[in-house]
Amino acid sequence: MRFKLFALAALMGWASISSAQAADSPLSLDSARRLALENQPSLLGLELGARAAEESAAAEGELPDPRVKFGALNFPTRNFPRAREDMTQIGISYEQTVPGGDKRQLRVERGRAEAAQLRAELAGQREVIRRDVAFAWLGAWGAAQAERMLQGLQAEFRQAIDAATVAVGTGRGTQAEIFAARGLLNQSGDRLLELKAQAERARADLGRWIGEASHGALPEAPPAWPAPAPLGELVASLDAHPQHSSMLAAESTADVDVALAREYGRSDRSWEVGYYVREGQNRSDMLMFQLAFELPRQARQDRLLESRLKQRDRVREQRNDHLRQLRAELETGYSEWLRTGERLENFDARILPDARSRIEALLAAYQGGRTELAMVLEARRGLTEARLQQLALEVTRAKARAGLEYFEHAH
Repeated sequence: MRFKLFALAALMGWASISSAQAADSPLSLDSARRLALENQPSLLGLELGARAAEESAAAEGELPDPRVKFGALNFPTRNFPRAREDMTQIGISYEQTVPGGDKRQLRVERGRAEAAQLRAELAGQREVIRRDVAFAWLGAWGAAQAERMLQGLQAEFRQAIDAATVAVGTGRGTQAEIFAARGLLNQSGDRLLELKAQAERARADLGRWIGEASHGALPEAPPAWPAPAPLGELVASLDAHPQHSSMLAAESTADVDVALAREYGRSDRSWEVGYYVREGQNRSDMLMFQLAFELPRQARQDRLLESRLKQRDRVREQRNDHLRQLRAELETGYSEWLRTGERLENFDARILPDARSRIEALLAAYQGGRTELAMVLEARRGLTEARLQQLALEVTRAKARAGLEYFEHAH
């Protein structure tokens, strides 16, 4: 009877075992996001690209660099290079090209549009990183919680083995009870190794964003999110989504390219002025001034314009496709958030209470000698597996909510 009371006390530990708080401050989701955004090369690259485009736009508004020419004219071929004639001249000239039409202004607008596109990509990438860090953090948090649950179950199995060993020594138990408890302990050990592997992968995913900080302790509770905005509101705001804004900016860049292609039909001009020294005595030096005009070929210009028009159409189709992708992602995430919530309610209302009631019934039967210890231990393991499933659903729903937060930033 004393053995059964001892085993009963060991088996009544089906409530979760909370671990002690770490001495260091736990790595919260907000902290992980802040670290990822502060030390992210991809964001710095986009910022530098935007600055480069802005500097380039300012330069495009200036006239092209002038050219200085040094030349010699009218050298006779006979006795070259020593021979000279009265018309032989050596001089210098200065040439400046002036782009035709509104090319300079459009090139400025094109650089600014490119800079705006990169800054839109920067804003969108920040939101992607916030979402992906949340996914990685929640994966690591869920794996850590699962390990704690299984470690608690193993502690109970060890207590049961100790109790069964004492009972065998006093003649009130059987070796079968020891082997049953030991077998379940070994199975839970294999399951724990599986969870440890999952935890290591999750930490590696988090380390992709925050480096060594990913190995820090995690809080016991996940972040609390309010309910998301209604699906209809989120769908209506997709055009303003940071990721989609970069597609709109790309279309603006393509529009400027089309306008610039139309201006290519307007010829560039150049002027040149020079001073030439003549060889002959009493011969006046020469001043030179000339104008030059490009002669655009209409067929070439038409092909160039057609190319830019098709490129703009391509960007528009990509934007429409991206909008569809965003909507599909939003609707999928919203559905997952709703359905996992319903499943969690089912776990709280039915699955877990039934599993606990089964353990209590088996404990009472075991105490009265109507069942075996193995049945009670198996029921205890079943409860832990149910709680692990519940934990997996909690992580899945939290990830879905983090994904919806990615869309809420469009408001």
